[in-house]
Amino acid sequence: MADSIHSDVITQDLQTGEIDLERLGARQIPPRALPWHVRFGLSWSTGAVPVVLILLLGVALGPEGLAIITPGVLVVLDPVIPVAVAALGILAGLEFTRPAAPNRWPLLRKASIESLLTGVIVTLGVWLIMPTSAEFEPSRVWLIAVMAGVCASMSATLPDADPDRLRPAAIRMRDLDGLLPSIVGAVVLAFLHSYSPLGSLGLTIQAAILALLISATAWLLLADTSPSTEQRVFSIAALLLVGGIADYLSLSALVGGLLAGLFWGYVGGVARDCIERDVRYLRHPLVVLMLLTAGAKTTFSGWILILAVAYLLLRITGKLLGGWLTRQVPGVAIPDSVGAALLPPGVFGIAFALDASSMMDGPAAVILAATVLGSIGSQLVAALWRPVETHE
Repeated sequence: MADSIHSDVITQDLQTGEIDLERLGARQIPPRALPWHVRFGLSWSTGAVPVVLILLLGVALGPEGLAIITPGVLVVLDPVIPVAVAALGILAGLEFTRPAAPNRWPLLRKASIESLLTGVIVTLGVWLIMPTSAEFEPSRVWLIAVMAGVCASMSATLPDADPDRLRPAAIRMRDLDGLLPSIVGAVVLAFLHSYSPLGSLGLTIQAAILALLISATAWLLLADTSPSTEQRVFSIAALLLVGGIADYLSLSALVGGLLAGLFWGYVGGVARDCIERDVRYLRHPLVVLMLLTAGAKTTFSGWILILAVAYLLLRITGKLLGGWLTRQVPGVAIPDSVGAALLPPGVFGIAFALDASSMMDGPAAVILAATVLGSIGSQLVAALWRPVETHE
C-alpha cells in the first residue's frame, strides 16, 4: 500500500513537470538523532557554524574574561566587522535569486509574518521592562526595545549549498525570516541620523542607491576581466567597498550587502559567479571573527542579565506563536514543528546587533549583550526542545 501511494505521488508530480522532493523525503528518509554537541551549537562536524562555542570562546577571551582580546584589539577589529556583516548580506541576496521551488514567495510571506510577530512581542516586552531601570535615559528606551525586537526576530543562518527545492519547508522559511527585519532595522538606524520619518526614509534610499552603484561598477569590471586572480581582487574589493561605505556613513552594512547580492544575483553572468565564489571562500573566517568579536564585546550587569532572560523568553514566545500563526495562513503547507525549527538563533541577529553597535553609544552594549546571551539561550532551548532532526 505504501509503495502504491509513493508511486501515485511520483506520477502526479511528473504530470505537472515537478517532483515534490519534500514529500518524497518524508517517506524515504527516517528521522536521525543529531549528536548532542551538534544540537547545542558546539561542533563544526555538520558544516554549520557552532554559534554557542564561538560566542563563549569570545566571552572567555574578551575583557570580561581572560582579557586576551583587549579593548585595543577590539578597536582594531572594528573596521573589519562591517565587511563580515556585508558578506552575510551578499550571500543572502545571492541565495534569494537562485532557482527556487515554486512556493518561495508564499514562504517569504509566512516568514515575514512570523518575524514581524516576534519583533513586536520582543519590542513591547522590553519596552515594559526597561522603564523600571534608572540606568537608561527614557529617550533611549524605545531604541533598545526596537533594536532588540529586530535582532530577536531573525533566525536565518548561513545560506546552505543545497538547492532550495531540496530543503524542508520549515528550514526554507527560517532562512527567509531575516529579510523584513533587516530592512526595518536599516530604517531605524537611518532614523538616528535624521529624527524624522521622511528624512530617515530618504537616507535609506540614498544608501540603497549607493550600494547599487558599487554593485554595478563591480559588475562592469568583472564582466571585462578574464578568469584570473584579477577577478578575485575585484570581488574582494567590492565586498570591502560595500561594507566600508556603510560603516563610514553609519548605515546598515547588512542591508547594503543584501542589495548588492540581489543585484549581482539578478544580473547573473561572470559577476555573480566570481562574487559568490570569493565571498563563500571567505564566509567562515569572517563569521568566526564576527562571533568572536560579539562575544568579546559582551558586558555583564544585573540589568543586562534581566534583559537577556526577558529577551530569551519573549523570543521563544514569539517564535512559537509565529510558527502557529503561519500554519493558519493559506498557502504552502508547513509542518507542526515549524516553531521548534525557528528557535535556533542563526547568525543574522548577532550580525545586525554588531552592525548597530558602530553607530550607537550607551544602548549598543546593552543590545549586543542581550542578543549574544539570548542567542546562546535560544540555541540551548532549541537543542533541548527538539533533540531529533527530521525531514518534514
